[in-house]
Amino acid sequence: MRQVQQRAVWLVVFCISVAVGAAGCVSKGKYTKLEKDRDQLADQVTTLQSEKDDLSLGLAVAVAENAAMADTYSELVGELQTEVAAGQVEVMQIRDGIRLNVSQELLFGSGGTNLGEKGQDLIARVAAQIKDEGAIISVEGNTDNVPVGPELRKLYPTNWELAGARAAEVVRLLADNGVDPATMRAVSRGPFDPIASNDTAEGRAENRRTEIVLRPATE
Repeated sequence: MRQVQQRAVWLVVFCISVAVGAAGCVSKGKYTKLEKDRDQLADQVTTLQSEKDDLSLGLAVAVAENAAMADTYSELVGELQTEVAAGQVEVMQIRDGIRLNVSQELLFGSGGTNLGEKGQDLIARVAAQIKDEGAIISVEGNTDNVPVGPELRKLYPTNWELAGARAAEVVRLLADNGVDPATMRAVSRGPFDPIASNDTAEGRAENRRTEIVLRPATE
């Protein structure tokens, strides 16, 4: 469509140029207007070409980023296949990147905000796959709707604080394993982004999770 527009504009420019060349029998005012119209149309052609070049570059970048994300997705699925098979981790391709859904029990064991041995091992393996991706990484802590217990409540009054502390712990360990801290953020969603019903023990277990979301840095 843009090529058709450019050809049409150039045709008009050409016609105006011919008219300007034959302007000996028109008034000076009309001659000046024809010159001005020609210059404006030439500017439009230049602008259209610049926009076309920008779109071509943007498309090339997007294709490269999508290919890189696809490679990272495959590497993560391969690396985490044991945890995926056990239902402890879910690796998903989303419209604008990759989402890892990791159960709280795998990361933090029986509770609290300190990563257990299995959780530390998992995060180290994830970091090895994503540290060179150059993506923007959002670590999002989620809880069920059960209020924080008496002991934890001394440090974390509500699930907002608890989920945020867990997300921050994952970010810290990712950074310790080579992921650029400047590309990461820790987010608390508390109990307000459930993926299952909180009316059952199974549903609450699904909602207690940490999500690691990767998106291209150019977004």
